[in-house]
Amino acid sequence: MDDELSALLIEAHRNIGFLEGLFKYAPNKDAFSELMLLKECAYSLMIDYDSPTFQDVLVNRGSGKENIVPITNLALAYKTGRNMKISAPSLSKLCGIALYGDNVDKTIDVRNRQTFLYNVRTNIKSYNPTAPTEVLPALTDIFDYLYNGQDTDPLIKTALVHYQFEIIHPFEQYNGIVGRITIPMILHDVTSETFPLICFSEYLYQNKNEYFDLLRTTQYSGGYIRWIKFLVKAIGETAKQSAESLIQYENTTAKDEALLIKRGKISRSTSIVYEYFKRFPITNIPYASKGTGLSFNSTAKAIDLLQEQGILVQMNSKERNRIWEYMSLKNCIVLELQ
Repeated sequence: MDDELSALLIEAHRNIGFLEGLFKYAPNKDAFSELMLLKECAYSLMIDYDSPTFQDVLVNRGSGKENIVPITNLALAYKTGRNMKISAPSLSKLCGIALYGDNVDKTIDVRNRQTFLYNVRTNIKSYNPTAPTEVLPALTDIFDYLYNGQDTDPLIKTALVHYQFEIIHPFEQYNGIVGRITIPMILHDVTSETFPLICFSEYLYQNKNEYFDLLRTTQYSGGYIRWIKFLVKAIGETAKQSAESLIQYENTTAKDEALLIKRGKISRSTSIVYEYFKRFPITNIPYASKGTGLSFNSTAKAIDLLQEQGILVQMNSKERNRIWEYMSLKNCIVLELQ
């Protein structure tokens, strides 16, 4: 522990506490959390794979233009992990859910063969993950450290457990993704409310070179302090960004709801469609109609009214297959870390 790490820990805990306080009284916390979870899933996949951007995910989710099953599977894994204790069976289950969704027939076990990360022919010139026979004992060591050491700051535990999991590389695939799911699971020790709101993977994606470089080099350098500082700073920055996004989200909805009230009495269908756009800031009439349970015509009329008030804008110029966007609200979520 040095002065820099102490300052980073203080700042991270302060930001998490501030976010927790905001979230406790936020009128739209459920809708906001749902969007932040989608954002986390999108960025986590982007770190390791050629996958759609978060903006594309919002478009595809609200209009059915493309398949977003990888995102929905991963979101289900994050939700499932919220109340799970970290163990080899639970992480295997989460890996299976992230890959295959709720298909109970698709189970994932730890790998039974050696993995070579850098396509080398020997183990001499480059590190390769733990031998298959040692994977479960190595994971057990992680869990013992995580749940038996009561004096270590949970943010430091988060950094070390995530690092060690990635180095062990227990599964044939999705190790990076499952490793990132462990981060909010461990942060549950800090608060049970705010961890779904922290889009940690966005920070890692924007600092991907440093992230991967530290994962590769820490074993040789022994520079665990540098790695811990990186992850603690990431948690603090993302908690701060989440708080700023939540404030903007609530301010935007409050302003627009006041605008609708000022206009006069609005219909029940318009109110329902507006609430739907809080969760689906980009969508079309058929999906909004299905999601709200309203008729196509009622949904179309409500969207026209919201467009007249400047709340919604049409994303494309087509006469058919039109897509609407709650742009000011979407920008609160899509806003990237500075």
